[in-house]
Amino acid sequence: MFKSIKSKIVGVSISLLFVLALVVISSAVIAFYRDKEQIIAANNVSITSFEGQMNAEIAELEKNALDLALMGEIYYQKGKQQDVGEFFAKGILHNYPNSMGNGIYFLPYQISNDQKIFCIHAVWGDNGKIELLPSCVKAIFDYFGQNWYSEILKNIDRKKRVSWVRPYRSTQLGNLMTTVGAGIYNQGNLVGMATVDWEMDTILKSILKIKPTKGSFVLFADKTNDCIIATTEPGVDNNTIMGKSLKETKWYSDKLKEGEAFDYKGKKYIPYIKRLNNGFFLIVNVPQWELFQKAVKHLRNLLTVLLISALVIVGILYRVLRRNINQPIAELTDIAKKISGGDLDRTIHLAEPSELAQLAGAFNKMKTDIKTHLLELARVSGEKEKIESELAIAHTIQTSALPTDFPKNERFELVASMTPAREVGGDFYDFFPVGEGYYAFVMADVSGKGITAALYMMSAKAMIKNMLQAGYPIAEAINKANKGLCDNHVRGMFVTAFIGILDVKTGEIQYVNAGHCPPLQLTKKGYDYVTVVRNLVLGITPNYQYESGKFKLKNGERLFLYTDGVTEAQTDKEKLFGPERLQKALNQKIVSPEGTIAVVRKAIQRFVKGAAQSDDITMMVLAFHRAKK
Repeated sequence: MFKSIKSKIVGVSISLLFVLALVVISSAVIAFYRDKEQIIAANNVSITSFEGQMNAEIAELEKNALDLALMGEIYYQKGKQQDVGEFFAKGILHNYPNSMGNGIYFLPYQISNDQKIFCIHAVWGDNGKIELLPSCVKAIFDYFGQNWYSEILKNIDRKKRVSWVRPYRSTQLGNLMTTVGAGIYNQGNLVGMATVDWEMDTILKSILKIKPTKGSFVLFADKTNDCIIATTEPGVDNNTIMGKSLKETKWYSDKLKEGEAFDYKGKKYIPYIKRLNNGFFLIVNVPQWELFQKAVKHLRNLLTVLLISALVIVGILYRVLRRNINQPIAELTDIAKKISGGDLDRTIHLAEPSELAQLAGAFNKMKTDIKTHLLELARVSGEKEKIESELAIAHTIQTSALPTDFPKNERFELVASMTPAREVGGDFYDFFPVGEGYYAFVMADVSGKGITAALYMMSAKAMIKNMLQAGYPIAEAINKANKGLCDNHVRGMFVTAFIGILDVKTGEIQYVNAGHCPPLQLTKKGYDYVTVVRNLVLGITPNYQYESGKFKLKNGERLFLYTDGVTEAQTDKEKLFGPERLQKALNQKIVSPEGTIAVVRKAIQRFVKGAAQSDDITMMVLAFHRAKK
């Protein structure tokens, strides 16, 4: 699975589609919950505004009662004149037009020992003028038997300055109303009460009109006195349930919380709970589906648009990848097969992508070189000329594959050289960027000699570079390159390699050592061998799992890499140059990276004393410079 480039492109496209789908769905869900919060907040604003208006009116009525109680105390202490009390009651009512009426009610025999009933009550008349309640004027109003009087008398004291009574119907006007009372005191003793009546029919009309959505309903109740005032609950007769206990409401609970959904008659409702300052409260219940219907529709539309966009983007990406990678590679593969079959007249025409165009150019050059040298071989008679021609071709292939544009910047510097032996081997080096801030380098040695080793070298070089530039972690990249070499196995061929990736910011190097010579690191103490994680050579076992390692270059430190042609350089008496002489040569004098390679080359030449070079000698120096802050 995913062995071919086409299958990998499909896999990448599907994976990208999956990731985009996750991002799209996550974004849409976040937008949905944001919409829900905004909808809840928008409804809450209007209901809270109504709550504020009612609390402001309640506060005004309580102040009305307290002001009238103060007037009652003055009246009681300053002679108890009837006309003065009437003046106070009318004046207070005139100053508080929102009240239905107000009055002063004294306890039995407080005004005189022979008068049990004494009250003064002012009301708004039909003509808009203030009038006095006739039954109070005539002293025949038995207010002691009224529920509102008993409730206020029971609850009022010095600490609790005002007391509200449960809503009731006026016996005279038939209006739904409630009363707030405040105590009248003389020398600390309760002698009477001031009352202010609040007409609620108009308020109820406003409350019962609150309907954020079609299926919403309202409950208005007196929590203190456990009394339902009004409701618009479907299927409930408001006139029948008015005045009854809150227990009659099946859905209501003291644990009900604002914004937390509850189930009622197979539906979920979102409650808005507003508590008034006089103990009344208002609950507006909105069906959850109706409340969030627009948000759900918006979520569905957003998901549809985003998912279609994701499909289009992935489709375009698949076509671009297929046209720019899969098709060019297929063309290269087809032409390479024909070239390997002997068709040396075919030329690869590939302008893009640039990486594959460079590979096509290398193929064309290789084909031209092979064709040229094959023609030369045809004219040469004798085995010696054929071998020399083959070596020349291998030399050309080998040297043409090596990069010569060495990087040098404020972060790092890299130089390398390869001195081929007469019997051509497969030494090669490479270096290239692998993403922003990272640079890969390779030092390798292919077993065998001649054209076969040179061609195998090019294949190994291309596979390692392609896997690293594809963005795989270094160990996984080498695993894939090794499998590719094994899939195209040439009998008796394998590769030793040291592959590293430099973090140009920190100097950290991640590496995989596939059976290659350990490098030397220059520190303040001089050059010393790096202890490395060793792995099997490349091209032997396809399922071998390579392990990576890492170490770090500090500012000014270097790394020296080489092939075994350096340490195995030998004299006529087959005495080897060896790792100890290499380390000693490096530490004789620290010079520039280019100078370091020249120093080692001269040391080898002095040691072999003119003996023929039996293997390629390849070296690389990587110098790290930490950027100045």
